[in-house]
Amino acid sequence: MDVIEAFLDSWDRQCRIVLAVASRIDESNKNFKPSEDGWPIYQHLAHMHGTRRYFLGQLDEEAQKALPSTFAGSWDKTIDDLDAIKKALELSSAAVREAVEKRIQAGNEKAGFYDNSMLYIQHLIWHEGWHVGLIFLALRVNGQEPPEEWEEANVWSEWRTEVWEE
Repeated sequence: MDVIEAFLDSWDRQCRIVLAVASRIDESNKNFKPSEDGWPIYQHLAHMHGTRRYFLGQLDEEAQKALPSTFAGSWDKTIDDLDAIKKALELSSAAVREAVEKRIQAGNEKAGFYDNSMLYIQHLIWHEGWHVGLIFLALRVNGQEPPEEWEEANVWSEWRTEVWEE
C-alpha cells in the first residue's frame, strides 16, 4: 500500500467508526449530553456531517451542493432527524473521499484553507475523533457506554491489527 492509499484508507476507517457509533444512537438516547451545557448526541452527528460538507466546498463545490444539509439555518441549529443525519454521514463519507482522491490524482494538492488535501482529511479525522469522544461521554454519563467488546470490534480494531489477550 502506498502513502496515498494508506491516507485514503485512514479516512475510510474513520468513517466506518463514525457510522458504527451513529448506529448506536436512536430516539431513546439521541438527546443525551456529555455535560449539562453540552450538545445532544444527534447534534454532534449533524455537526460532523455539516463540517465535512462545509469544507468539501473548498475542494469541490458541486459535490458540496449535492449533499444534504444537516443545519436548519445556522451552525448552531441542526436537524434532529436521525435517519437523515445517518444517511448524510454516509453520503459525505464517500463525497469527501472522492473529492480528495480526484485532487490528488490531478496533482492539485492545495485544498481551500489547507496547504494540501491530506491536511483537510487529517483535520476531519481529528475533529470527528473529538466529537466521537463526546458522544461516548454522553452515553457513559447516561448509563449507556458501549461495552469494551463493542468498542474493540467497532473502533480500535479499525486502527490496530494485534489481538489482545487477557
